[in-house]
Amino acid sequence: MHIKSNLKHIWLAVGAFSMILLAFDWFGFGSHNLQNTILGLNVLMFVLSLPCSIFVVPVIAAASYYLEIHTTSGEGIYVNTIFLFVLGFMQWFWIANFWSPAEKPFQMLDLLGESSR
Repeated sequence: MHIKSNLKHIWLAVGAFSMILLAFDWFGFGSHNLQNTILGLNVLMFVLSLPCSIFVVPVIAAASYYLEIHTTSGEGIYVNTIFLFVLGFMQWFWIANFWSPAEKPFQMLDLLGESSR
């Protein structure tokens, strides 16, 4: 349980940092080094949000094929980062609650009165 919490916080820090850097790129402060940094953070977000991040691969392939967006181009970085952030956020803050809830899903009924002994 403690490892899951640490991974959630690490993913949140990486995701927030990549979204902040993406905003810098969006507002015109971009450079080739900034795009390489965002791509590196995308790889880290992909690894930290496995198995849900597997769904990014068909989306990136479809964007590359149908929209002709290369994954390392400026537009590809936006698609990758935003989609990885949304999928990771869903995994760590919505789906993870169903995988391992904080409390037991069922409560034992003490019909025979054994717990009072």
